[in-house]
Parts: sequence; C-alpha cells; structure tokens
Amino acid sequence: MYVCSNCGKKIDDIGKFVTCPFCGNKIFRKERPPVAKKMKAV
Repeated sequence: MYVCSNCGKKIDDIGKFVTCPFCGNKIFRKERPPVAKKMKAV
C-alpha cells in the first residue's frame, strides 16, 4: 500500500500508475504497519 505525498490518498498498486490518479503527483511513500518492532537490549 502506498500513500500519495500530496493528497494523502491510499493506492494499492502503483505498477499501473506513474502519477497519482487523484491529483497527478509523482511522489509516493510506502505505508508502514502501525506495530513497532521490539528488540532485546544487549
């Protein structure tokens, strides 16, 4: 899942789109899961 950096709309597959189909922006960011990773301290 990708998010347009201009309008904030979520896009499932950017393979078909070089630009955002809603606003025409070309910059996307990958949406991260809301769960933080836990690591054991050394």
